[in-house]
Amino acid sequence: MVIRQLGFRRLYLAFLPVKSSIVHGSCLALLASCTTDIVDNVNPNSEIARSVQQEYRRFVTSAEGELGSHTTDKDGKVVRSTETTMAGNARVPPMVEGLAIGKVSAGAYWEKAMSARQSPRAKTVNVQIDDLLNRMLDNSNQLAASSDIPLIRETVVTEAEGRFDTYAFADGNVKNSQTPRSSLLETGTSSTAPTTLDEDEASVEFGLGQPLITGGELRLSQRLGRRDSNSQFFVPKDQADAKLRLELRQPLLKGAGVDVNSAPMRLARLERDRSVADFQRQIEDQFSEVVRSYWTLYAERSRVLQRQRLVGELRNVSGRISARTGLDTLAGEAEQATAAIKRAEASIIRARTGVDNSEARLSALLSDKSLFGDNVEIIPSQRPLKKFVDVPLEDVALLAIQNRPELKAVALQLRSAELQEKVAKNNLLPGLDLYAGLSNSGLSGNNHYGDAWDDQFGQTDVDVDVGVRLKVPLGNTSERALHERRRIEKRQLTSQLRNVSDTVLLEAQVAVREVRSAYEEMRAREAELTAVNTEIGALQARADEGLESGSAFLATLISGLEDRTQAEERLMESAVTYNLALYALERAAGTMLTVRGIEAKRVASGDLDYIKVTKKNGKQPTDGAASKDILTDPQAIRSKSSASGKSNGNKVPQQ
Repeated sequence: MVIRQLGFRRLYLAFLPVKSSIVHGSCLALLASCTTDIVDNVNPNSEIARSVQQEYRRFVTSAEGELGSHTTDKDGKVVRSTETTMAGNARVPPMVEGLAIGKVSAGAYWEKAMSARQSPRAKTVNVQIDDLLNRMLDNSNQLAASSDIPLIRETVVTEAEGRFDTYAFADGNVKNSQTPRSSLLETGTSSTAPTTLDEDEASVEFGLGQPLITGGELRLSQRLGRRDSNSQFFVPKDQADAKLRLELRQPLLKGAGVDVNSAPMRLARLERDRSVADFQRQIEDQFSEVVRSYWTLYAERSRVLQRQRLVGELRNVSGRISARTGLDTLAGEAEQATAAIKRAEASIIRARTGVDNSEARLSALLSDKSLFGDNVEIIPSQRPLKKFVDVPLEDVALLAIQNRPELKAVALQLRSAELQEKVAKNNLLPGLDLYAGLSNSGLSGNNHYGDAWDDQFGQTDVDVDVGVRLKVPLGNTSERALHERRRIEKRQLTSQLRNVSDTVLLEAQVAVREVRSAYEEMRAREAELTAVNTEIGALQARADEGLESGSAFLATLISGLEDRTQAEERLMESAVTYNLALYALERAAGTMLTVRGIEAKRVASGDLDYIKVTKKNGKQPTDGAASKDILTDPQAIRSKSSASGKSNGNKVPQQ
């Protein structure tokens, strides 16, 4: 998404000298140019596009030795594949829970025994990761809180667009004044002229105003008034007047232009889109925590099973010692076996505490009331995947650049900084405002308002007035400082974009390495457990045949049993690590949500809409019409009342 949003529509291959053992002298994916529909006005030569392109090229060049497809040999080692990599779309990491599990590892008895009860609780709940995801989407309080942030940001967009709403105005006043005359010309020259000028005035003015996207304002007003005076020169008496006026005010330098005046709306949209990207990251974060808690619970329950088996075997050894008491056992051998049993029982206590903590953590993450309480036992029924999953590093890196919400968020911040810098540069200009107006007036006596209204359309010619106002700040210190700050902020965010690009590419590299190394470790742990089981089998056979006895052999047997339990634990942990690495690979590529069909929609519900996160084929909200997916189209978050994106004739630029 970020590549498309940053202005990169298509991919092409540039052949570079790479070792033939990787991809037969093949290629690195580079980025080409186009337009965008999310971050507006971005082109392939912009700072945003150049920064991402340069970091991707540098990364692919430096990671040359890890590129290409990989496979495994008969010993479980990950090696480069001899298959030729074909040009095309990047290979997407598959959904882990949708893959075939594969065979149970040799000696991994706990995988089959996982579904058995481990505590005498009233209720057991079997869960898989897909089930936990559904519970999270339906119940999570954390997601509900996070989902309101994009809606809050959308209200800021509507607020910014409201600056260009048409408004109505009205103004009325009444005035009575009695002023001693200071000139005969005020009241009259006759001997009967009053000595005090007495005037009565009343007026009302109403009309419509329309702020313009260019920074100006258009006003149409109608004035109706009455005036009377005791002056002998006041003709006619009881005057009624009317005046119709059309007025335009437009800045020509500072504050002028569509780009400058639409900036608050565009900044609000960019901030809204950034909140959607943050919301996507929060969904991924919580799902990753749910997955981690699931496998932690699986690991703790496995430890309980492994320690219980160890206790049972040690008790068998202790029973043999007791049966040979007085024959060939030595003093202290029974105590040695008892001590080993107590160590294993103590480890069971710790493992069961780990189970309880993992269950509590999982239920808290899901906010699922059906999983709370000591009477519920959560049983993980999804076994760990054992098959090797290969996704070339260059594909994961490219997907990370395309999809990671962290990169999208900082790119949107940089776009905001560019807009703010443009506005700050405009504010350095002098203020030069144009005023222009057209008006016509009518006048009638005896308070005949109707005659005055009619006369304003034909009594006189149209009045025209035009003027300008100039304001030149001397020094312009504040605006210059603001412009410099905006330039520094843009430079800082450019560096931050490069840093985030480096980070997501590094995470992609680490994720691919971890999948490969975790798989090799898991296979090595399988071989280790097989060898330990062979050793234990030989020791027990010698004991059964009576060929070995005594404290030395007992210590060897007990140590061997404990070593086997540790080898079982290491195999289990390596399997868990491998599965977590596969989910981390999805997260690094930014495809964790898309491969599961997770989408977020605005749902109409009474007077307060909400955002609902669901799966495409899952349970959909039924209380109102839902928008399109805002994770792929943040513009879809707009409510019906503001979806038109216009304000009374003003064309509001869209992202």
